Amino acid sequence: MALIKSKDIPEDAVVLTEMEATTYIWDIVSNWKTFSDTWALRYSPAILGAINGVCGLLINNHFRHKLKLGTYGYFASVIPITVMPGVLTALFHRHIISTDMLLMKLDACPICYEVRSGVTQVALGTAYPLLLAPTCALMLASRYGTYRVPDLIEGPKAIFNFLRIKTRPFNATLTYMIAIQMIASSILTYYEMRNTFTLKRKLMEIEKKVMEENGMV
Repeated sequence: MALIKSKDIPEDAVVLTEMEATTYIWDIVSNWKTFSDTWALRYSPAILGAINGVCGLLINNHFRHKLKLGTYGYFASVIPITVMPGVLTALFHRHIISTDMLLMKLDACPICYEVRSGVTQVALGTAYPLLLAPTCALMLASRYGTYRVPDLIEGPKAIFNFLRIKTRPFNATLTYMIAIQMIASSILTYYEMRNTFTLKRKLMEIEKKVMEENGMV
């Protein structure tokens, strides 16, 4: 059965809720036999999540190295700054990009989905770790005394200038990260769109064939 948006529903159609439609279409994607028809839909969220996990790891390691933290509080920082960006990226991409495509929730052009995917990728893979990593490193450095960090009483300006100096050597790497995130998300989202169109076309062909065999056309 091919999915059709509500405004195009025929009188004899089976009406599904959004949750039912989501479960139904992902079951089709998971069980589809032709790998080339669904590979991007299946694996893009995990691939993009892995990319952001690596970016989070690099950002976390940079600030830990700059503040000479060694192994102090390593797992306390690696889980929220490395693991969470990867997991959240995979979940968000699957929900707001892949699922929206499959359900045809928005009449958006491929570029619109690519932009949304890129923004999500950079927000969760660079912006989020870049906010959390220095904050976590400052707290750990202050707690374990591994590096002299500005005190809160010195004001936010002193802390900001301190972090700006520590971040400056990492700017080139951050630029490469953002470029990789944008390129990867755009390419994979493009192939997800192709998979979606292919899947929709083949489902409609199968449905038409079944109806012809049953004398319904």
